[in-house]
Amino acid sequence: MEVWGSSPRIKLIDLGGRGDALEMMYLITHRLKGILPITSLVSAGYGYADFDPPRGEYNNLDSFIQLYGGIEVLVKELSRLHWNQWVLPDFSVGSDLEQALTVFSGRQGFQRVRSKSESAYRISSVDFGSYKKQLSSSIRAKYFNRRTKLAEQGKLELNEITSSSDCFKILNQFHQLRWGRPCYSAQSMDFFSLFNDRIRLEGGAPVMQLMQVDGEAVSVLFDIVWQGVRYNLQSGDSEGHYGQLALGSLHLGFAIQQAIEIGYCYDLLAGTGKHSNYKEKIATESISLNTYCLAQGWLKGLYKIYGKS
Repeated sequence: MEVWGSSPRIKLIDLGGRGDALEMMYLITHRLKGILPITSLVSAGYGYADFDPPRGEYNNLDSFIQLYGGIEVLVKELSRLHWNQWVLPDFSVGSDLEQALTVFSGRQGFQRVRSKSESAYRISSVDFGSYKKQLSSSIRAKYFNRRTKLAEQGKLELNEITSSSDCFKILNQFHQLRWGRPCYSAQSMDFFSLFNDRIRLEGGAPVMQLMQVDGEAVSVLFDIVWQGVRYNLQSGDSEGHYGQLALGSLHLGFAIQQAIEIGYCYDLLAGTGKHSNYKEKIATESISLNTYCLAQGWLKGLYKIYGKS
């Protein structure tokens, strides 16, 4: 909250009154379809509309339910606030909470709208050799086997970056060249620097890794390890530096191997690649994530008219 909580775009609400970010929500006024002004209620830490902090996934309401002693009491308290819709971003499909949403939406008279649905991808903790065998020959070559060809170009090294700012600087340089824009804004870099410091205190660890050939940086990777899972947050590479060798893919292959050989899952999170859904091709499982909006008042009626559900 030190980085994003003071944004003039939002009104931060500390429901627990203890300064705990897991007990905070915010109100944001924005335009629906760029036309109608509405106010949305969103859990702190997740972006919405034109307020765009780094994305959070696999979300839940556990801290709020614990705070109030139950979901019914939580909803009653939130109803005292002035909002048109309550936004629940990136919730896992099939969770108990999803069933609860259906029940209390009916009781409270909300219109439940699924505004977005996409998949997150994960590589389970399996034997590395067995994992490679289940991949197609072209995928094995792209992510694993062609590392020998990369080693022919010079001395191949994987080195840890100790400074968050150095890692983000390299990421931004690669993204600027490839996408025409940096990976992280100044605010995002401040946020992740704090995040890295604090996750270490909680028993997790950032993994900031540089892949070099003859001392030249050709790929960078930023992951987080937390409770037996290694999450791939960002990466960048020098595209086309060695012809058809996909440097980012080879670097990701090293990271996957490192993770599953010590018994971790490797989570690729949601989203797709620049040209294709590469995550689907290398994952062993997928998790559907839904974003819901619970609308009330006139917005509820509008969603009903347009068949939103």
